[in-house]
Amino acid sequence: MAKMVLNKFDVACSQLDTAILLWFSEGDPVSIHTLACSAYQIIDDINHRNRGKELIYDSLVIKDEYRREYIAKIKADYNFFKHADKDANDNICFEPDNTPYFFLFSCLGLEMFGIKHKLPRMAFLAYFALLKPELLTEKGKNDYEIVEYDRSQILSNSKKEVYSNYCLAR
Repeated sequence: MAKMVLNKFDVACSQLDTAILLWFSEGDPVSIHTLACSAYQIIDDINHRNRGKELIYDSLVIKDEYRREYIAKIKADYNFFKHADKDANDNICFEPDNTPYFFLFSCLGLEMFGIKHKLPRMAFLAYFALLKPELLTEKGKNDYEIVEYDRSQILSNSKKEVYSNYCLAR
């Protein structure tokens, strides 16, 4: 394979898109989470350096005196998956349902930098809107106008089927 010239956003997008594709395919949750968090970390680092809007780690809804504890908690799984220097003999109780939030905030971070979403990210955002409509603002709800019948019908399919149908519809 030929050498590739990549910037940090190329790397983050590659990791994020691969994680999302694996997620839609019901792939290995540990690998998915590790890729998602790696992508998010790059985006968060660039965002922080550019003094961008808040993402997960610097959320304004967390009091400053609890921020370190909060960040440690949300990074615990990712750190466990990529290091063994302090906890080589430990176990962890991993919750894969938290991974989509790293997808979401990675997508939002990329949008802040004007990076257009490719198909995996677009499909995830549409699916997330169906899955968690209660989390959406009015603007978010208007961006994904789907009647309740369509929503329940779509969510009755596997994630793999949802992704395939989304791709066919595009």
